Amino acid sequence: MDIHDVLISQRQKNIEYFQEHLINEAYSILKGEPTTQKKFSNNYYIDKYESVLSAKTIVLDSDRIFSISDIKSVCIDYRYRFLDKKHYKAQLPYDAHIKATAFEMESSQPVNFKVLSEVQNFKSTYPTTQQLLFADIGNGEFYYIHKWGNEYPEYRKYMAMPYKSIEVLFGFIVLISFVLTIITPTNFITSKPHIDYFSMIRMAYFFWCVIAFSALFVYYIVAIRKGMNSAEWDNPSMM
Repeated sequence: MDIHDVLISQRQKNIEYFQEHLINEAYSILKGEPTTQKKFSNNYYIDKYESVLSAKTIVLDSDRIFSISDIKSVCIDYRYRFLDKKHYKAQLPYDAHIKATAFEMESSQPVNFKVLSEVQNFKSTYPTTQQLLFADIGNGEFYYIHKWGNEYPEYRKYMAMPYKSIEVLFGFIVLISFVLTIITPTNFITSKPHIDYFSMIRMAYFFWCVIAFSALFVYYIVAIRKGMNSAEWDNPSMM
């Protein structure tokens, strides 16, 4: 699984969603219906950063530009971190270093570079899995510079899925509790004879499973993971 390909796919989804919203808003205006007038923007840092291109105009490839919402979605889905280069312990590969230096020279001013990868790669001096280097061009947009490392397995998204958010995690807990309740034999739940399969005892067992798994996952998240994907994707604190 190539992170860059996933980013391109996510960007296309966001563009299609944005276009659909604009069409619906225009259709509502033509019909004379009130609209929400909600402002949609892919720019997360729009009020915090000015463009690094303000001092000098340089030609950028639009296919290499990704918004913060594109990157955030991928980080949450696959459990990646998107952090400043200063948090990256290893040395950049030669190709990445040359491209970053050339971009900074062309922009005629210091550029803030960011790395997208799994958290282990930020801590290791010899990371092996895939990493992407971006340049912050302001207004919540980032310019793709270079990628290196081995691609990730396809199942990574499914392993990270339960930890996307609290809502998703609770749904996952309810699901595994329901499955466990269905497959557990009645004589394992109670020693009372002649108890129907669907009984209040099995319902109580289901709620017991929900509570037990909830406690287990809360301990794992708080003590080991330190947070959910939605909260840690841009958090520089390491596990």
